[in-house]
Amino acid sequence: VRSGQLYDDLARMDRELFEVAFVTCDASRFRELFTDDTEFYHDRTGASFGEAVRTLKSCPAENGVSRTLVPGSLEVYPMQGYGAVQIGRHVFSKAGEPGSEAAQFVHLWKREGNKWRLARVLSFDHRSSGQPEQ
Repeated sequence: VRSGQLYDDLARMDRELFEVAFVTCDASRFRELFTDDTEFYHDRTGASFGEAVRTLKSCPAENGVSRTLVPGSLEVYPMQGYGAVQIGRHVFSKAGEPGSEAAQFVHLWKREGNKWRLARVLSFDHRSSGQPEQ
């Protein structure tokens, strides 16, 4: 689904997540965005869990790295009694370097009262943006 209140809420959470992780590098706010038992699966770096995920290890902006959501790629689907799943594509680039890297993601967001927290992350299909999708 690409419209409606749920979509708008999670599009906002996507913006906040990557603003905190890539631009402001607010370690405290970053930590609050994840559930205690969060799991992160990355096709190149493997799996990490809990505190390893919730701890902001670097500030990409300091290294000139930026993240851009691919326009029109974000989709959101409700998960009854839990929250919602969000899928999309994004591109990472580094200032002063040619090319960029594209990837796909799946985020499972848990609704806790009026807050959204990220419980599961799948980050995959990382490739140079010039390479065709697999």
